Amino acid sequence: MKKIIFLAAFAFASITGFSQSLQKGNLIGLHTTTVKLNGKTTMKQYVDFVTNKWAPAMSSAVNADVHVLKYLRGDGADKISFIFVFKTEADRNKFYNPDGTSSALGKASNAKMKGVSDELTKLGTMSGGFTDWLVQ
Repeated sequence: MKKIIFLAAFAFASITGFSQSLQKGNLIGLHTTTVKLNGKTTMKQYVDFVTNKWAPAMSSAVNADVHVLKYLRGDGADKISFIFVFKTEADRNKFYNPDGTSSALGKASNAKMKGVSDELTKLGTMSGGFTDWLVQ
């Protein structure tokens, strides 16, 4: 019994020690897109590529944590969403103008993403919108 309690405490400490939490002032971008698949691409293949290649490349390009949200149920079988976590609103503003278009730095980051984005376009395309939220 002592071993089980020790292992549970160790597991909890390990998980919470490395977990990410939101901080006051973080900017959260919630992007929801509709996916149009190309050819024989499945949604699983698309989500796998976005999760394993596109999101890490985008995280690096815009200096934010990018998380992929996979549809489970409800209205949205053809959708995929992303959460962008910027440390501050000012950090996000370096890449995006107030109207949502890319700034000069944002255009440069998009250029870095070109190879990955071209690969993604072979699988399908996304269209949609975003909403930004500031953590209080």
